[in-house]
Amino acid sequence: MLGNIFGILGNFYLRVFKLEKAISCYEKALKHNTKNAISLYNFAIVLLQKGDAKRALELLEKARILNKKPLFEKLIILAMSSCYWKTNRLSDAIDILEKLRKDYDYVSQEALTTLGFFYMLNKDFEKALEISKMALGDEKNYASAWDNIGQIYFFQQDYEKAKENFLKSIEFNEYSIDSLYYLGILEEMENNNQKAKEYFERASKCKITALNTISKEDLIEKLNKYNITYNQQL
Repeated sequence: MLGNIFGILGNFYLRVFKLEKAISCYEKALKHNTKNAISLYNFAIVLLQKGDAKRALELLEKARILNKKPLFEKLIILAMSSCYWKTNRLSDAIDILEKLRKDYDYVSQEALTTLGFFYMLNKDFEKALEISKMALGDEKNYASAWDNIGQIYFFQQDYEKAKENFLKSIEFNEYSIDSLYYLGILEEMENNNQKAKEYFERASKCKITALNTISKEDLIEKLNKYNITYNQQL
């Protein structure tokens, strides 16, 4: 009983952006052996964003056993795939999302974009592009898919197409930090350092987590180069 109460409190604090209180409640919920799948999932996402993918995966596996809702199952599987990615199990990450596609008639734009990203990391650029474009099937304003496509072209050294897609990404989400970072890199490559600085400065105002495709260290290196103060959310 206490486990579920602390879990519900954790969910409340998470919704009102009181992260430390949420974490404290989730830890107490675990101590009291909560059976609340949603609380376990939410805490796992927090841990995943903080970079503790191993512990996050343990919570997600428990949440999956407890869960009785098919739609929630999709969210758990998507989060598990990111845990696999972060623990160097890329093939498992791809496999679990491909199984998700096989088992369900519909998967979200986020799931397709994530799968496209994993194929890109696996250097299967053709498949990565196919899946990422599929993610735009429902809505053309999904910034993460445009960012994915930009990165695919970037790593194939088609910088013109990369820039085109990164610009699409920030058109639909001005806080698309990964796209802002890569746009800065592209401007540097063309010796447009003032423009590059503007993109990195915009990136400095965005939140970054362990789930971003760029690292905190890479971003800070660029910010330091241009004497830009970075946001404490980093």
